[in-house]
Order: sequence, then C-alpha cells, then structure tokens
Amino acid sequence: MSEGNQLAGGFEWSDASSLTEEQHRKRMWTVVLPATVLPLFGALLYFVIAKGVGLAQLAYSGTKLFTLVWPLIAVPWILKHRIERPVWREARHWRTLPSGLLVGAGIVGLMFLLMQTQWIGEPVRANADRISDTITGLGLNRANYWAFGICLAVLHSLLEEYYWRWFVFGGLRQLMPTGLAHALAGAAFMGHHVVVVLQFFPVSIALFLSFSIGLGGVIWSGMYVRQGSLLGVWLCHIIVDFGILTIGYQLLFGTASAVN
Repeated sequence: MSEGNQLAGGFEWSDASSLTEEQHRKRMWTVVLPATVLPLFGALLYFVIAKGVGLAQLAYSGTKLFTLVWPLIAVPWILKHRIERPVWREARHWRTLPSGLLVGAGIVGLMFLLMQTQWIGEPVRANADRISDTITGLGLNRANYWAFGICLAVLHSLLEEYYWRWFVFGGLRQLMPTGLAHALAGAAFMGHHVVVVLQFFPVSIALFLSFSIGLGGVIWSGMYVRQGSLLGVWLCHIIVDFGILTIGYQLLFGTASAVN
C-alpha cells in the first residue's frame, strides 16, 4: 500500500492493481477536480442565484448529498480501490485526541480574543441582525439552537473531514507534492465558505474569515498527515464548531456582552 493510502485514517484504500499508473492518475484528476469546485458552485446557487426560492433548498441538499456519496462512488467504481471499514479501536487513532483537543482549544481561544478587537468583534456584532434573519429563516430559535448546533458540530464536521481531508486532500496528495496539495485543498475548502460569510459581513471581514477557514483546513490536513488518522482532526473540528456556535448564540440571544 502506498504512503498516500496509509493516511486514510481508518478508511484504507487498496492498491489499484487493475489500472496502470497513468490510468490511475488520469482518473484521480477526473474525480478530484469536480470535488474541489462543486461545493463552491452549490453555495453560489443556494445563497446567491436561487436565494429565497424553493430551488435554494434543493441545491443545498443536493450539494451535501454530493459530498457524501461522490467519494463512495469515485473510489471503488472509478479509481478501483476498495474502501475498508474504519478500525477506530486501534490505539493509533485514540492517541491523536489530546493534540486535537489542544489545537481546537487554541483556535477557539484565538477566536474569542479576536471578538474583543474593534477590527473583528465590532463588525461581527454590528451584523448580528443579518445573521439573526438567516437563522430565523431556517426555523432556529433559542429553544432548538443547541440541538441543531450539536448535529452541525458533530455530524457535519465528520462529513467535512471525510470529504475535504480524506478524499480531496488525499487525492491531491497522490497527484502533486504534499505542500501544494495542502494549499490547494485548503483553498478549495475555503471556496464555498467565502460565499457563505459574504452573506453576513462586509467584504474585508468576509475575506479575512474565509482565509482563516482555509488556513484551518491546511492545519487539519497537516494534522492528518502527521497523525495518519482523522479522529484527532475531527475532534479539533468539533471543538472549533462549538466555539463558533457559542459566539453565535451570544450574538443572537442577547448575551453578546460575554464576548466583549
């Protein structure tokens, strides 16, 4: 098994013995390129082009469905690899949890510090009404916010790690030097987030937040390479999402002073 396959973090890829190296490389480009750009196009469709109409919800659901099923189609049927079930009981996965906890806590601490600055904190608080309108439109309120938040932080973060780190970064890493794969995967991860945050914040703040998200993607793919597992990366992602949700709750439901 190649070095790239050993980084599957439990989702092991068998060698593509039925394909030549050139065939495999061409097919890898075929499956990875759509994966890098389709979430961006989906975000443009449901947040910009079809915003406020029924097509938006369909586009959103379709984009999320694509991120779930495309790797499951591409890996065994196009790349001719076998996806083996993750073996989370192995000690190598559990040893990644402390670093995931520490990195996640560090990122959340930096987020709360930035919320105390005039440059980030004040513009974010000034746009709380725009965020509230979107949240209300999704049917969220104080009573169900955390139920939704737990699903988002735990399940959606797992979907993103499976898609962006295991599949997209893992595929790019087999096509180019690791450093370039980190950069391109981080940029692709950032792409659809640019569209999202532009709905809530001025361009300068939105670009800074989007760049920070892309940098976070690079940090997580770096952890993935060093640890050979997605478990610690997933925990880190969960912690960061809970940090974002906490700030959002404080902004939306009258306790913003806690982050001032």
